Amino acid sequence: MSTPHPEGDAQADAVSAAEETQAALIDLAKSVALVPQTLPAEGEQPPEGALALPVIEQDGNRYVPVFTSDDSLAAAGADPDTAVRIPVVELAVNWPEDDLWLAVDPSTEDGIALPSDLVRALPGFAGLT
Repeated sequence: MSTPHPEGDAQADAVSAAEETQAALIDLAKSVALVPQTLPAEGEQPPEGALALPVIEQDGNRYVPVFTSDDSLAAAGADPDTAVRIPVVELAVNWPEDDLWLAVDPSTEDGIALPSDLVRALPGFAGLT
């Protein structure tokens, strides 16, 4: 009869958690983000192809909120009709600042926040580096 090895279970759990995290990052990297936009003031036109990144601040960190579905965007109180759809990889390649985090589906229980270095690493998870 073998004796259970709690350290083996902990190690297996850690490996499983790492695999789940990697799978989630791969899925995210290959997805399309919905970026909420505010309508420009009347008479103003944004530059062609411009994307205004909304920034929210919480607990001293600055986040760019993005959403993975119309439903999650609407649940946060934003209008899916004014959102810009952009591949997450494209957003990651052009990530603007080191102190900005990416908040994915922040109004949901499955929401995640990624620091800028991990955002910039997303193209690698999509197999593009």
